[in-house]
Amino acid sequence: MRRSFIIGLALLVTTVTALAVQVTLQYFQARSMANGVLVEWKSTAEEQVVSYDVERAGSDQVYRHVATISAKGSHQSYSYTDEEAIGKRDGDPSMARTYFTYRLKINHADRSVAYSNTTGVTHNVSGLRKTWGMIKEMFR
Repeated sequence: MRRSFIIGLALLVTTVTALAVQVTLQYFQARSMANGVLVEWKSTAEEQVVSYDVERAGSDQVYRHVATISAKGSHQSYSYTDEEAIGKRDGDPSMARTYFTYRLKINHADRSVAYSNTTGVTHNVSGLRKTWGMIKEMFR
């Protein structure tokens, strides 16, 4: 009897903890803009979320940290412009088209993390804009 009670209590605590660190996204998308890639999302539920890390992967499918955005609470819209995408190349250095995959690393107050679904975008950059982006990168 006592063993059943302990197991039931453990399951209850696990369920409550899982619900307490849940985030629900209404949408998560990325689109190519003249000055970079615009990453946007909206939360509908944001319990115990401290921040979001925007991560980007190229053709190697290795995700790299791009930015950290502080959480604002449930029912909030977020956006981040990835200006570094202008100077990045995928494969042939002469190509002006690059495909990126983005995801969110969701950081909770208890130091646990979760990941969003991914979204992809083909970033088209004009030759002039790409050259300007590479020149700016040299002076950073």
